[in-house]
Amino acid sequence: MKYFGTDGIRSTFGKSFLNENFSFALGQALGGFMKKNNIHGKKVLIGRDTRPSGKVLLDTFNQGLKENGFYGFSAGILPTPALAFGVIEKKMSMGVMITASHNPTQDNGFKFFSALGKKLTDSEEESIEKRILIKNRKFQSHATKSLEVLDSYINYISGLFPKDLLKNKRVVVDLSNGATQHSTPIVLKNLGADVHTLSSGSGAINDGVGSEHPEIMSQKVKDLNADFGFAHDGDGDRVIFCNSTGEVIPGDKILGLLAIHEDKHNRLPNKGFVATIHSNSGLDASLKERGINLFRANVGDRKVAEMMRKECLHLGGESSGHIVASKYLPTGDGLLTALLVTRACYESKKSIHSLSKQITLWPSVEGSFTVKEKIPIEDWAELNSTFQKVKGFLGEQGRILLRYSGTETKLRLLVEAVNPEKANKAYQSIAKIIEKAL
Repeated sequence: MKYFGTDGIRSTFGKSFLNENFSFALGQALGGFMKKNNIHGKKVLIGRDTRPSGKVLLDTFNQGLKENGFYGFSAGILPTPALAFGVIEKKMSMGVMITASHNPTQDNGFKFFSALGKKLTDSEEESIEKRILIKNRKFQSHATKSLEVLDSYINYISGLFPKDLLKNKRVVVDLSNGATQHSTPIVLKNLGADVHTLSSGSGAINDGVGSEHPEIMSQKVKDLNADFGFAHDGDGDRVIFCNSTGEVIPGDKILGLLAIHEDKHNRLPNKGFVATIHSNSGLDASLKERGINLFRANVGDRKVAEMMRKECLHLGGESSGHIVASKYLPTGDGLLTALLVTRACYESKKSIHSLSKQITLWPSVEGSFTVKEKIPIEDWAELNSTFQKVKGFLGEQGRILLRYSGTETKLRLLVEAVNPEKANKAYQSIAKIIEKAL
């Protein structure tokens, strides 16, 4: 697709297709899609993160919606999972979140949700995209009706856990100057935490802070002698952790400790868990030792959620920090994930550090290469030949993942092996061929 990627639409505002004209056309396209599919009702809940371009995109998108007889209601600035929650709670026809997630401040985009709070399928996104007809227009600002959602979300998340969950716990949280700056501190305080916030709104979203820069959170945890820390991305649908020593915990270890703990408490239906093709093979091996089945989905929390529904499972996620706990919410939620991890510590009376040691990850080497165009990998003869040779070299005790990014013009390479020297040698062999062609 031209506009949709792994997780909705994302690009640089004003320096690409993403501008007021596109936003208006996208609103029209969504309205046309809703008419064609006889989607019940005419109300669409729209939220945004803290990017400067968010307000004008919301305004023009809603004007486009109105062209087809639909009405947008602004939920204001709130996390993406809160928007999904609001769609369900307020019985809206659909939901739209204006965000570019962890991307830089100058980027923005759109994520779409059904009336059930679920992200749209590939075919639904294709149906919307083919209706986008961009024309140059002149716009005047139009007020969008507001609808309060954030308070309801805060109350819902707070009510899922014991009131003393975080009693006597000192917690550092990096809010990335983003959409979680109001909700996360309130929920943590509701559950008894001594909260210390970073990047709580005084700077630009994702600008050297948040989940892409966990070293800031890590240092603060050490400075304050905190119990643990976590960092959000700009729209709050993912989370990165560090323990009491400031050590950042790999996302696959967080996935593993959650799966193991939930299984011990009979909260893991069918003893199954979903990760992605990007997750470390050590996670697979560690869960298998405990009788837990790991299913692998394609990259993206949307794909994780789809496989969870297919296999009748309740828990899954990505190593990047997107974790879906569908018993509570149909989409990934960084705050909910942080509290589920905290509950694992609370119920087991163990630290995050101790629980994470249950997972032994294989050594890995990964990197990305900026490309001018995404040539099909199967058409790249020299690369394919080298790939097969390296695959044979690694055998059963190694794995290679080579794929294009769904959101950037990059080719990503991941090599993992039980033997770290083999992993590095294999990576260098493939990287050499890629760099030669660039």
